[in-house]
Amino acid sequence: MKRFFSSFIFHAKRSSFTRSVHPSFFALLAFIAFALLPLTAPGYFTRAHDARHSVYFLQMFDMSVRDGAWFPRWAADMVFGYGYPLWIILAPIPFFIGEACILVGADVVSAVKITDGLALFFSALTMYMFARRALGDKHAALVAAVAYVYVPYHLVDLYVRGAQAELVAFVFPPLILWAFHRLASELDARSIAFAALSYAGIVLSHIQTAVFVTPIVGAYLLFLLLRPPRAPRNTFYVLRFTLCTTLALALALALTAIFTAPILFEQRYLRSDALIDGFFDYRKHFLNAPQLFSPFWGYGYAGENGNDQFSLQLGLMPVLLAFVALWRVRRTDAAHTFFFAGVLGVLVFALLPISAPMWAPFSAIVAFVQFPWRLLIIAATALAFLSGAAYLALDKSRDLVSALALCWLIVVASFPYTLPQHTDAVFNYQTQMEFEVVDRELLGDTIWTTERPQDSPLVAQYIAGEKLTRAIALDAHATVETMRYGGQSVEVRVNATAPARIQFYTRYFPGWVGSLNGQPLALEPFGEQGLILARVPAGAFDLKIRFEDTPPRQIGALISGIGLLGVLGLVVRKTPA
Repeated sequence: MKRFFSSFIFHAKRSSFTRSVHPSFFALLAFIAFALLPLTAPGYFTRAHDARHSVYFLQMFDMSVRDGAWFPRWAADMVFGYGYPLWIILAPIPFFIGEACILVGADVVSAVKITDGLALFFSALTMYMFARRALGDKHAALVAAVAYVYVPYHLVDLYVRGAQAELVAFVFPPLILWAFHRLASELDARSIAFAALSYAGIVLSHIQTAVFVTPIVGAYLLFLLLRPPRAPRNTFYVLRFTLCTTLALALALALTAIFTAPILFEQRYLRSDALIDGFFDYRKHFLNAPQLFSPFWGYGYAGENGNDQFSLQLGLMPVLLAFVALWRVRRTDAAHTFFFAGVLGVLVFALLPISAPMWAPFSAIVAFVQFPWRLLIIAATALAFLSGAAYLALDKSRDLVSALALCWLIVVASFPYTLPQHTDAVFNYQTQMEFEVVDRELLGDTIWTTERPQDSPLVAQYIAGEKLTRAIALDAHATVETMRYGGQSVEVRVNATAPARIQFYTRYFPGWVGSLNGQPLALEPFGEQGLILARVPAGAFDLKIRFEDTPPRQIGALISGIGLLGVLGLVVRKTPA
């Protein structure tokens, strides 16, 4: 094996390209490939928990983009065709990446797979960047990056849960740590920009992960303040670092306003009981200690009180390497090693039922996170870093061959976990509706809904592949013909011999505006489903409804635009902050 790795290094060094890129980077690509290969296989792992959600969400996102929405908010085909403001509450980055893939020619399933692959690759890259900076060694960074990819929960998110947003969020914890470490070292304008972008990235990818990451980021900032990578640490440095950090976080909040402002002001129009009560009560999803070390690998769903049907382990190799890092800690990286060991210890405690009283004061926030075991994302970050530190503890010569051998052991230990359950499946609007009806998924309620629907007049039309009747007249003296239907709008033609009521098979929500022959028309919620109702006078009219931005969305977009200009200004600035 050593001869094989030595040959690999020799040939890599002969390439002119590798004169500027270290061979460890090419080794990282090779090791990642084992985890990525299943994404290239035919079919799709539709049995993964949220796999179909990812495809259907992107399908609706694309339809809204093609209907003229530059930042989609409305998922038109949810709730049996009544629609739901999904992207008021779901972070946008995974969908914009998928949409970019579609616009260059990929089909929806391929776009989802490409997004998953990019998430895995960039998570490895960001861990490599952070570990290289904090540990000061490229080979240790390679080990940390490979460990990060193959930590079992990372592969669970990809191939068992199919949780794309959470998978994308894996990119950002090490990137945030890298950015703030760079900020503590350089105290320059670009570092402020990088820190702002990295923290905004996790909020705009998966807000639940951002909730868990934020306390760790706070602890790391305190760690950097007490043990700055840049000497000397004096009052001037503390004040300057505090100012730079505050500015970075303020810019991050500004960048995320396009997403967070509507959440703050418009989530009150959505019913969230079904998402935080019953099965989703976070108190039912702590782990039993054996789960953290069990090699069990299943494809079932989450259970209650530790009866989960899929793996929630820490991973044998990362845990062993974490102990090695502590057992033979090096003086040069002892501070970071002990910091991440402490983080890991706190996280393990927080995953167990004994920690329930610790969660209680934050229950209003934690309730929306749903599953305490999401903390395994942060645990993966700590375990990966400690794996890199273990390499330094084991190999004082810092030989690339030994790093490659250690990476190979990590890959072999987790390789059985890279095998998804591929199935043949068709994804279109017909199969989406069948999914909604049979699995009772892609549903949601607004405050104008008095009862969750079990069906809709549109279901049979979707399944039959017919043209949808998006509106009807509630009065016998009027007729309605659907002319056009898109992800953000509906156009109908109305003929009425007397004033009439027109009901759209679309849920009412702030942002829907109506026009009658181009003139504004008031809309209102109607019936137990809170559908859109328009009142029209007698005559023949073209009636249109469209989902537009509300003041909170406009203000959020404006703040984010200002924040982006500020970040770009810092990026081009070369002088210290």
